[in-house]
Amino acid sequence: MLQIFMSVSIKKDRVNIAVSKEVADLLANTAEELGMTQYALANQILEVGLELIREGYGVAQIREIAKFYKVMTELESVPVPGRLLDRLIVEMYRENPEVVARAWCEAGRMLAAYIKAVFGGLEEAVKLVPHVARVVPARRFEVKTENGEFLMDTIGVGYSLESVQATASAVKCLLEELNYEVKEVVTAPGILRVKATKK
Repeated sequence: MLQIFMSVSIKKDRVNIAVSKEVADLLANTAEELGMTQYALANQILEVGLELIREGYGVAQIREIAKFYKVMTELESVPVPGRLLDRLIVEMYRENPEVVARAWCEAGRMLAAYIKAVFGGLEEAVKLVPHVARVVPARRFEVKTENGEFLMDTIGVGYSLESVQATASAVKCLLEELNYEVKEVVTAPGILRVKATKK
């Protein structure tokens, strides 16, 4: 074990905290890369981490939320109010449903390529679902992958049938790109259920 010093009050009082050598080395290297002192970096990390934990987040959740944020940033995701997106899809669907289906299918394939590159497979990516569910405008958003079977069960995803069908196109293409065979798709306004099996 190694000892590192950290601030515990505005009077600059210090206390010894024991951490593993690996953590101490990582702290030292990261602080050097950022041009900070280990003292300053350790205080910032602890302050932010403790604040999130006091708000009810677990350490594993904090890590997964950060990973989810990274995914959204890398995919250039833009937050759009759900009702606005739904209305745009409905209007586009009236003009050309094939174009909408193709666009969403392409988005599904793009996400599948990202999942392969970053997570290696769908099983690892699905671990983010509990955190995705917090930001998806759905009353229920469940995704499971077990023993080569995939199940997606959502309620409140989209306000119109057109919106749900567009999402279904994306999910189907994503699954096909990840070597799954879609067995069942159920769509209704606000409801999407997809079952698939690994090929």
